[in-house]
Amino acid sequence: MQLYRKKKIEIFVEATRAPMIIEMIEAAGAKGYTMVPKVSGKGNRGVRDGGHLSGVFRNVLIIVIAAEEIAQRIVSESQPLLENYAGIVTVSDVEVVRDEHF
Repeated sequence: MQLYRKKKIEIFVEATRAPMIIEMIEAAGAKGYTMVPKVSGKGNRGVRDGGHLSGVFRNVLIIVIAAEEIAQRIVSESQPLLENYAGIVTVSDVEVVRDEHF
């Protein structure tokens, strides 16, 4: 079985920032993304549990698998969009079976 090396970018961000992040991901050339709603946890900005009625402090997780050059673009372009907002970007190496999907 042939495996293809890609990068997985995970962006934890306030739900209100998600539309801008998704627009940037698409403009960077990614073929798709997955968004996980209501992500909870604790970090340097305290506990985020998604339980607020207004959803103001709700976080989401956006996952993208892409080629190296697209991943670099996403990471670079995400930084100005996350300035002054709760947001974490991680990048890891992955291998996929269907290269044409990414």
